[in-house]
Order: sequence, then C-alpha cells, then structure tokens
Amino acid sequence: MSFDRELFQAIAVGDTIVDRNEESLASGETLGLFQGSLALVGDNSYFGFTSPVRGERYRLEIEPTFGTLRYQSLLADYRRYVFRRPVTLAFRALHFGRYGSDAESNRLSPLYIGHDTLVRGYRIGSIRADECTPAPSNPNACPEFDRLIGSRIGVANLELRLPIFGTEGFGLFELPWLPTELAAFVDAGVAWTADESPELTFTERSFERIPVVSAGIAARILLGGFAVLQFYYSEPFQRPERGRVTGFVIAPGW
Repeated sequence: MSFDRELFQAIAVGDTIVDRNEESLASGETLGLFQGSLALVGDNSYFGFTSPVRGERYRLEIEPTFGTLRYQSLLADYRRYVFRRPVTLAFRALHFGRYGSDAESNRLSPLYIGHDTLVRGYRIGSIRADECTPAPSNPNACPEFDRLIGSRIGVANLELRLPIFGTEGFGLFELPWLPTELAAFVDAGVAWTADESPELTFTERSFERIPVVSAGIAARILLGGFAVLQFYYSEPFQRPERGRVTGFVIAPGW
C-alpha cells in the first residue's frame, strides 16, 4: 500500500481563476503486509427470511500479519438462537482485537463499536460536537466518541425476533412477497487499547472508557429476495444529550 499527497491551489479574483498551482507533499511510508489466517468454524443454524432463527454459530480465528507492521488479529464470535414458535431469542458475544508489537500503531485504522451491525445508536456520523463533555485533563477530548474506538472491542447483543409477514408456516400474516421481521434489542459494547483498560461500570456520564449500551426496536424487510433492509429506533444510554436515534442499514440479522 502506497500513499501520495498533492496540494492544489487556485487564486480567484471575483469569478475568474487567475492562477493555479500544484505541489507534491511528503506522504506516508509504503506498507508491505503479509497475512494468513486459521479459523475453527461451526454452524448448525437455520435461517429465516431476514435472520437466523434456530441453532448456533461460532468462529474462532487468528490472523497474523507480517511485514512493515507485525501484529496478530484475534476473533471470537459465538451466536445462539432459541426458537419458540413464532419468536426467536437470539444472543451474540463477540471479541475482536489486535495484539503484538505493532497492534497500537497509528498507521492502522482504529476499531469502532458504533457500527449499525454492532451497537446501534452510536453511528459515527450522528455524534455531534455539542455532545462532548470536556475532560479536565484534556479539553480537546470527547469521551462520548473516544470510548467507541480502540484496538480491541467486545460486543454483546440480545434480540427477541418476531416474523410479522411471511409464509403460512413462518409469519403471523401471510405476505410472502414482503417478508418482515420485528425485533426488540439490547446492544452493549466496549472498546479499549493495550494502554487503556475499560472501566466496567454502567453510568451515563463518565470521562472513562466505560461500556456503551442501547435498547430499541428494529424492523427487517427482505426486498426482492436478496437485500435485507433494516430500520431501527434506538435509545443510546451513554449519549444523554442526544436522546433517541433512528438508523438504516442494508444487512441481514446477525
């Protein structure tokens, strides 16, 4: 992976460009990375129209990276689905982290737990500057955002899924051309680094790396037999200044 930086300048007088300039700037060092992975995977789940509804799935994976940077990525992902017609109680526990000498390098993009498929209600584009609580030790910090990123993350999700529209055998109402599922959910997650451990306490306001939690409802719709549209309404408890958040993502249920 190589990088290039160029500066383009234009001087305008009124509506007329009178001069242009182009300049090459120093860029980051080229990265050469080699990766391999080894995983133990199990899956005896049964999929409904928009989400798995019965069984379990798991994945344990290690991915070493060599070259310019040296670190190991570790993934542990377990999911369980308990079906009691017509509802499914679904649970997921996930950990992903980077370990090793270069795991904390600022040349790697940090991990983020606020994605719509992890902890809903903390989407990166929805966090405003006026939500940030100035920390006495660092007035430029934003604890409400900083606690969402790190080199290691842990996520837990709980959903109660109910098929509203579907077929005669799977759905409260028969509407096979627009399968729809409603879900009540609770999401929780925490991000940390090798130098900053999380403080595992539940509170709405803190300067520390505390877990973030949200709860709400979601609707998943299978469109055209291949795309699952998810709309959600969430209450993110560690964003007291924002309140309720709505969101949309194209992704099947985990």
